[in-house]
Amino acid sequence: MQNKKLILLLASLLLLVACNQQTIDSQATDVANGDDKFSGEVREFDLIARNWNFEPSEIRVNLGDNVELHIKSVDVTHGFMLSQFGVNEMLEPGQEVNVNFIADKTGTFTFFCNVPCGAGHGSMRGQLIVE
Repeated sequence: MQNKKLILLLASLLLLVACNQQTIDSQATDVANGDDKFSGEVREFDLIARNWNFEPSEIRVNLGDNVELHIKSVDVTHGFMLSQFGVNEMLEPGQEVNVNFIADKTGTFTFFCNVPCGAGHGSMRGQLIVE
């Protein structure tokens, strides 16, 4: 029974990653084709995932910024989902994952852990604020 659940979870994650890759490729193509509608700054952030939270839990950028996230889990396997920008990553303990996207819409967007990681999993959230 556990193997069936694990296979279903992995298949679902694979499907999400495949779908999100199309969005990322589309954004990269717009920039490569000279779409200078978004010519903001490169903004880099180091995020740590641990004990059911992300540090920092709030990220502020400007519309058009090229956002680079360097995300690392320091305890157990976590996920990082920011669906509005096509981000869905698995975070293995001790390994850094690098994510790039253009902040092409304004608003407050929630990022969260999408891999069950323990009792506090539901509160493992943060916010990306694009002004």
